Amino acid sequence: MPRITVISAALAAVLFAGLGAASPAAAAETLDTGSKAAAAEHCAVEVQAVGKRTAPPTPVCFSEPEGVERYLDAIGTADASGRAVAAASTSLGTVYSDSNGGGSSLTFWGSSGCYGVVFGFSSMPSGWSNNVSSAGGSHGCWVTLYGTTGYGGSRLNCTPWCGGIGGLNDQVKSIVFRPTGTFG
Repeated sequence: MPRITVISAALAAVLFAGLGAASPAAAAETLDTGSKAAAAEHCAVEVQAVGKRTAPPTPVCFSEPEGVERYLDAIGTADASGRAVAAASTSLGTVYSDSNGGGSSLTFWGSSGCYGVVFGFSSMPSGWSNNVSSAGGSHGCWVTLYGTTGYGGSRLNCTPWCGGIGGLNDQVKSIVFRPTGTFG
């Protein structure tokens, strides 16, 4: 199956520019204010297998959650040349700026679910460090939230949902998506 490239993700972002997409810089500015009352942004970002050394991608953001769904559908059906390819944008899970799935959201996606693969961000994407209050996994993934970068410090396993994250509220610095039934 062809692998989604940065170019195809950028192509999908351009395709949806007129559908409420916000620039990554604008989304980061909204999230970095520290104010939970700021306008909610709904973002998506590709996550790589743990241990894979690549530059962290920049989230693509929208003003409504449906924008994320359309974006994931688009990058799963077009490559850089616009040809149709097999779906390769599977949602692994989502974190939220407020408890119980409220506020802004960041959906992590990969080329497959967590069946036999562990995905992670050793440092949360821009605007999301210290801004997570609830989280949930999908497509065979449980989520482990960590209090320090590099998957260290305090941790919480969401199996698959955490409507609140207790002492890690607004303290999450790294995240892992792992196969259902495994703990961090």
